[in-house]
Amino acid sequence: MKDRKTMKKCEYEKVGEALFLWFTRQRDKGIPITGPILQEKALSFQKEFNEGEPDFMASVGWLDHWLRQLSICGEKLSANQEGFLKFKTNFHCLIENEGLSCEQIYNCNETGLNYKMLPSKTLVSRAEASPPGYKQNKKRVMILACSNATGNHKLRLTFIGGAFKNISPSALPVSYKNQRNAWMDSAIFQRWFFNEFLPEVEQFLNSINLPRKAIFVIDNTPSHPLEDELLSGDIRDELLSGDIRVIFLPPNTTSLCQPMDQAVLEALKRKYHHKLLTTLIEATDNGNGMLDKLRTVNIKDVIYWIAQSWEEIEPITLARSWRKLILNDENTQEMMQENCDNLLPLLQQIPGCEKVNDDDIQESMENDEQQELTDRDIIALVNRDDNDNEDDEDEDTNDNDKTERISHSEGVKALEAALAYVEQQGEATASDVMLLRRWRDLAARKRNKAGKQT
Repeated sequence: MKDRKTMKKCEYEKVGEALFLWFTRQRDKGIPITGPILQEKALSFQKEFNEGEPDFMASVGWLDHWLRQLSICGEKLSANQEGFLKFKTNFHCLIENEGLSCEQIYNCNETGLNYKMLPSKTLVSRAEASPPGYKQNKKRVMILACSNATGNHKLRLTFIGGAFKNISPSALPVSYKNQRNAWMDSAIFQRWFFNEFLPEVEQFLNSINLPRKAIFVIDNTPSHPLEDELLSGDIRDELLSGDIRVIFLPPNTTSLCQPMDQAVLEALKRKYHHKLLTTLIEATDNGNGMLDKLRTVNIKDVIYWIAQSWEEIEPITLARSWRKLILNDENTQEMMQENCDNLLPLLQQIPGCEKVNDDDIQESMENDEQQELTDRDIIALVNRDDNDNEDDEDEDTNDNDKTERISHSEGVKALEAALAYVEQQGEATASDVMLLRRWRDLAARKRNKAGKQT
């Protein structure tokens, strides 16, 4: 099951890691890469890092060693069917030998979300389609979704984006990671694994009276830590017994068997776009410009829409995503049909978009995965270590988020008004009233404390 190769530490470690990041991006775009191209790129990265000897030549011998370490041998761009079938057989044996149920098998994956980008034919109404200076908006965040194979345990989404002002991250319905470029990197993933994934899995298994034993299946993308980095360290000694095992999928098998890639992430993004489009349509119904409304969408809107979308993903959808890996059912058409029902009719309500079809929608979904990484981005990611502060305070990418800090006195007044309103509504419950009273009293105590200190 140990398909992920660990690259040995060496004096050109950064060069090798940067070259692998660059290579995988080119491979994902279908660009053929030859040995001399890799050697030239290695030389370029060596100059940037100033690593090792100044006369480093990126020789054929060095390249061959690098290729063997990472199991890149004439790397195929096509899906690795043989590797998938071998992995599946071994995976079934492991589950049986360990006596695991589907409650104890987990998978996660990341996806990009161009949160303001619409399908090319749905930019705006015909009158607004090409305003001077208009460009298709490509503001992007990263989403990590994780669940078990029954769909009964969905961890809250991890959301990687820019900085917030005047909003407590703990109040958000996602695990928020501030990273200027909205990339997933190994440091963020490692912190998520130990600080969020492991505690939540242990708590869930304990709640259903299952032993602390699970398998976590992930792909071997460069943004994921190496296996030894998920099994060592002072705070991780308990994992050395192998109770919770991390297993990497073989190269080029993600499209064949990674559960989150079997229509789950697409369903998530379709539900998000449904909410975005509904908001834009409501704006036009109220006489406002769709483009103007699109400009006002901010990160906070996106967080709540994507969190709500994740809540709407049914356990049966998540369970079916494992059919290729756990069962022998290769048919995912049923899942795809579930996820295609509502978005197209909604898009066709937009003026000038009556001829939009499923291909346009699919193209938009695929654009989310076209994550451009420049050489500068790669160098920054490689130089980033565990001691870096992931909160980049010097740049706020959340434009249009005009949230102002509310004083304690203003909060008390607003909560008193909300409390009075809710108490008069027939739908109000005692829990609703008690929650508002608790927040009103808390705001009043903070107001009084602040008054005494001035």
